[in-house]
Amino acid sequence: MHELLLHGAVPTDRHTQVLSILAGIAAMQPQPFHERHLIYKPTRPVIRASMHVGGSQAVQSKQVNPMQAVQGAIQGDLFYLHLVEDLAAKGSCKGDMERKDDEGKMMESTMMDGIDRGDEQDPPSTPFPNSSSTSTTTTTKWTLQFRDIPEAGIRRPVTTRLMADVPITGGNTAAFMSALEYTHHLLGHRLTHNSTSILLFQPVIPPSPSEEASDETTTTTIQPLDPQTYILQLSLRVADGTKPALMERGVKELMGIKELLKGVVEVDAVERGILDTRVR
Repeated sequence: MHELLLHGAVPTDRHTQVLSILAGIAAMQPQPFHERHLIYKPTRPVIRASMHVGGSQAVQSKQVNPMQAVQGAIQGDLFYLHLVEDLAAKGSCKGDMERKDDEGKMMESTMMDGIDRGDEQDPPSTPFPNSSSTSTTTTTKWTLQFRDIPEAGIRRPVTTRLMADVPITGGNTAAFMSALEYTHHLLGHRLTHNSTSILLFQPVIPPSPSEEASDETTTTTIQPLDPQTYILQLSLRVADGTKPALMERGVKELMGIKELLKGVVEVDAVERGILDTRVR
């Protein structure tokens, strides 16, 4: 699956105005969301070559070494992975949800002619299909997200990259996440216009471990990483990125929204290196 993206920056003092305009374009009320992203940095395994001595040398040289396939697979780039928790479902965003109780209901996405909305199968605030975790330590929904580095050398007015979302349907997620190296939160609103997911959000400083453990975290207890700016993201997923007609249709839809936002907020394809997810 491919993801098409446009990004823009919105000053905090224009947040309410821009959110109202987006609600008019999408013909729906903004839906609050709150996510916790845990970033996993994979490490390259060390594979030691086995030495064969004596008469086994001739035998082994005629066999295919199964480690050769593994060694070839790990010679490529390693990518950061995101383990995403839906804190809204957990109730951690309770204060925000109550304060914005009148902001409408979540619109369900459906696949349309091979173009998948950005929040279609695994929406950021509800990243899983309806299923319950077998973990006894958590009742929230989790998804493992992979995002490739944006494609280079493609003349499109939008950012294009491969992506995949894998639902976590069982196991002790809390124990697994304790091994992850870094965490951050996203707090904002989501809207849907045709096949495009619109997010207006801020990265926020995570609450303390004691606050998270108490499950009483609200929007009043966490602070934005950059209080002066909101991020506007337009995203659209294409089920088969090898079909030029589908890709062009997706680009056309994003450019249509960009034209609607002209004079309100500038959205564009960001520099490829900003979205580089490779491990250095």
